[in-house]
Amino acid sequence: MAEATPNELKVDVAAIIDELADTIDVELAFPLAPILLGTEEFAPVAPADVDVTLTYAGTGLVASGTVTVDVRATCSRCLKEFVMSATGDVEGFYVRPGVVAEIPEEQEAETITGRDIDLLPALRAALVLALPFAPLHDPDCPGICTNCGVDLSAGSCSCEPDLSLSPFAALKDMIGDPDSGA
Repeated sequence: MAEATPNELKVDVAAIIDELADTIDVELAFPLAPILLGTEEFAPVAPADVDVTLTYAGTGLVASGTVTVDVRATCSRCLKEFVMSATGDVEGFYVRPGVVAEIPEEQEAETITGRDIDLLPALRAALVLALPFAPLHDPDCPGICTNCGVDLSAGSCSCEPDLSLSPFAALKDMIGDPDSGA
């Protein structure tokens, strides 16, 4: 039923392509290639769990389900590597080559090739939407000192904050020193 290689996930849909409301359940573990999102790379540490239902809806096949994968990421604040889990909602629409002109222009659709569809683009799109643009190993991660580079989650550094870089530094001269009574 499903034939998997790292570059595609072919699913044989010949059994349902002519029976309205007929379905195929695709449940498998699939090895994904790393996903690039901006400057971040999310490298899977294990195969992704795929749970998708394909339904013939008259005009084409509708795919719906989930894909879950554990990926290695780098914290945007402290630069530590960590493993996180991501679950994406899979949605796809597949039509025969001659039917593409009949669907609305705003409807995205993939083509059924022979007896098969490639489910991989829908899986990757679902995960891209589920992955954070700036991954954090902990929402309260303090990051690193911008001055000396010390990991602030391991402890504080001895750097004095440079208040001249503050957007409010110019106000200090206008207001004066609050301790002097001026």
